[in-house]
Amino acid sequence: MSPHQVRNTPAPISARGTHFRTLAYGTDSRNSQSILLGVVLGCVINGDSVTGILRQATWLVVTLIVLIIVQVVQSRVAWSAAPQGSGAHLP
Repeated sequence: MSPHQVRNTPAPISARGTHFRTLAYGTDSRNSQSILLGVVLGCVINGDSVTGILRQATWLVVTLIVLIIVQVVQSRVAWSAAPQGSGAHLP
């Protein structure tokens, strides 16, 4: 290598062909679309809408837990109510 050549020199900006110049030259710019999407969503979604979404998600989780508990209790009650000689098969 001659003394005038520099190793790991980034290409000039015009030769890169990228649109987002805010990322460092050495980083992977595949996340640039995700960053742009996050900025746009951050401007669109406010605190009230996030609170509403979290509230609805909480009620959904509570409802699912209650339904699972009801199914488990129902299956145990039906299992214990089966006659002894029938092999515990439900009609």
